[in-house]
Amino acid sequence: MRPAALTLAALAAAGLAAGCGRGGDRSAAAGPKPVATVDGEPISAEALRRELDHARAQGGEGGSPDGVLRRRLLDDAIDRALLLQEAKARSIAIGQDQVERALLRVRSEYTGSHFDDLLAEERTSEAELKAKLRDQLTVERLFAEQVFPKAQVDPAEVARYYAEHPQEFEQPQQVRASQIVVRTREEAQKLRDEVRRRPQSFAEVARRASMGPEAKEGGDLGWFGKASGMPEVFDTCFALPLQAVSQVTPSPYGFHLFKVTARRPAQRRPLDEVRPAIQERLVREKRARAQEEYLAALRARAKIHVDEQALGAVAP
Repeated sequence: MRPAALTLAALAAAGLAAGCGRGGDRSAAAGPKPVATVDGEPISAEALRRELDHARAQGGEGGSPDGVLRRRLLDDAIDRALLLQEAKARSIAIGQDQVERALLRVRSEYTGSHFDDLLAEERTSEAELKAKLRDQLTVERLFAEQVFPKAQVDPAEVARYYAEHPQEFEQPQQVRASQIVVRTREEAQKLRDEVRRRPQSFAEVARRASMGPEAKEGGDLGWFGKASGMPEVFDTCFALPLQAVSQVTPSPYGFHLFKVTARRPAQRRPLDEVRPAIQERLVREKRARAQEEYLAALRARAKIHVDEQALGAVAP
């Protein structure tokens, strides 16, 4: 199982098929032999088959052989069962109001009758979806109480990451520039002559004549670098002297005049500026490791039996 992926969005995208966890296994006693048991709790062949069908329909695992995908889905189901058993042992319970709110969030991702159409397509019911949502929220609560408090990041770790990964925070040279863009070369040339006669009039002319979306801001494009996703024509600005007006520069968008109003040299972004992003990254990484370690500990003390013959008989 990939516990970090246990989110409502992931459930809405991939979890509408009946699961291999608590809700999907209740019929195991009346069906064929289970493919596995987790501390005596069965994982049914039918539930695993439905997960396999769903993964194949979604193009899951990039065309992995059925045996590999079966095993991965079974591992997910075992992990899910372990987590739900642990949550039950710790008396973690999710209220019906929380389930209803979660259902509303899932419904909000679909318009009109699309939600009901999806349920029909997945051959599941709203009640089954609610059961999966309850399990989802239960696992999230378990992680929040038992795992995430151990995944704290202190300021020294953030500073160390910043010092050890300087290349991640290098900011290339940037310019702040304004533009005037019009439809014809002739018009652009006339406007260039005007702003060269009156250098302070560039913003005024941009507001009056430019067809760019930034015209109302006096043509101000803000700060940008060469690798910032701006159109290639804007690279002209990096060769311009400060406050100079460019030659008429053609592009697929029209004919441009540029004026560079400020420059920033290449520099390393300060720690205070990037601290929140580093903190978020380190917390995410620590939580993922903590989840893996938690699951490994649950597996180590659980009695898990896999019926390889029953597993091999499961096919989409």
